[in-house]
Amino acid sequence: LNVGNRLNTAGSNSGKRKARAFTLDSLLKLNQAKAFDKKTTILQYVVLVVRRNNETLLQFMDDLPTVFGAEKVVWEQCLNDLEEIENQLENVRQIALKEATKLNKGSAFNSLEEEVKALRSSTIGKFALTAIKKVSATRDLVDSTRKKFKQVLIYFGEDKRKMQPHELFNIVTTFCRNFENSNEEIMRIEKAKLRAKKREEKGEPRKVVVRKQTKLPPQVKETLYQNSNGNK
Repeated sequence: LNVGNRLNTAGSNSGKRKARAFTLDSLLKLNQAKAFDKKTTILQYVVLVVRRNNETLLQFMDDLPTVFGAEKVVWEQCLNDLEEIENQLENVRQIALKEATKLNKGSAFNSLEEEVKALRSSTIGKFALTAIKKVSATRDLVDSTRKKFKQVLIYFGEDKRKMQPHELFNIVTTFCRNFENSNEEIMRIEKAKLRAKKREEKGEPRKVVVRKQTKLPPQVKETLYQNSNGNK
């Protein structure tokens, strides 16, 4: 945010209004927008600032070990799958209860304790009880995760009604990759400058890259020749 404001105001304390916040997806635009020299991207400039002031910040991705895996998880699909499992498990429970009712000579179960006891009397019932515990625990984790995700969106000032988890993680991982690529590009440029400086100190002539002239096909040469004669 500070870098963006300094670039917008050209580093001056002018009366130009400064931005107070930015959206997360604007991080992806840093790799496209150019800085003051029209060559360096704003993200490359940010990398330069970090390298000059605190290089340990270059390793910020080490603090996000699970984000790259979370990017591949589609939250809505997970919710749909869990709901489907819950519905199918309820069908299994009903089947197990019907079998238990037959064994109990058609008598209904009047309490939860009686129902659990009846389910334990059959293999399918035991499976249903074990599965219900695991699925219930999974549902609790899903509800907890949903609340935490909303808190993250509120923290970053994003609309919790629009952004999905995989969208957030995609933004973060894409920014991390762009940051890493910018860092590698900055390192390449600095190494090239260092090599040029060493050659200059040794008095070696500066290397000039001469591009090989492209050989034109005979038909193109003939067309160009005819056009040049026609313009004379």
